[in-house]
Amino acid sequence: MIGGLATIIVSLLCGINPKNELKYRKWLSKFLIKMIAKEIIIEGNIDKEANLFIGNHTHNLDIALMETVIPEKLIWIAKKELGETPIIKYMLTKTDMILVDRSNKRSVITMLKEVKKRINKGLKIIVFPEGTRNKENPKKMKEWKSGPKALAEKLNLKVQPFVIINLPFAFKQNPFRVDKQKIKVIFLDSFYPTDNNWYERTKEKMQEILNKEYNSINE
Repeated sequence: MIGGLATIIVSLLCGINPKNELKYRKWLSKFLIKMIAKEIIIEGNIDKEANLFIGNHTHNLDIALMETVIPEKLIWIAKKELGETPIIKYMLTKTDMILVDRSNKRSVITMLKEVKKRINKGLKIIVFPEGTRNKENPKKMKEWKSGPKALAEKLNLKVQPFVIINLPFAFKQNPFRVDKQKIKVIFLDSFYPTDNNWYERTKEKMQEILNKEYNSINE
């Protein structure tokens, strides 16, 4: 409830004073993550030259986590359904975010144009290739959508994958009960796409990391 109220207030502030939207977003993200994390562990280095971050999607608060971990302004690519909530749409339209209609094939073309505009401004793009999280088993990634692959290849973006560990397990069946967790973000080496199989290899490598991390937690 407190987090929801804070989100509404920050959304309004972003619209009223868009010049300070980065400060508002980072404050909100840190506030939300403090509610669920007793510690954030970061492995690997964030490449300052990377302009496309791709990662596994485990919970709605993945966004707040990455906003907390990466200090720069991030441009999120999200499904257009998020814009159906008026207050969220209001914030998204004021913060350079990109909404994609997955039912419309032409949306990929629009996405490429919008991403190029942001990249030319020196901004960083971040996306969850799964499109939606695996609510039944957050330890296993769903199939990846083709959009991020096309994005990286068409615009020759420098890709940095990341893996989120343990965040969804802060939430129990009772929606008002939170069990704070040690949350880990692992950054893999960045790269430019050089062959047709890079996307599948990246997914496999990330899943291997997920398996290894959760196996070590359960031991």
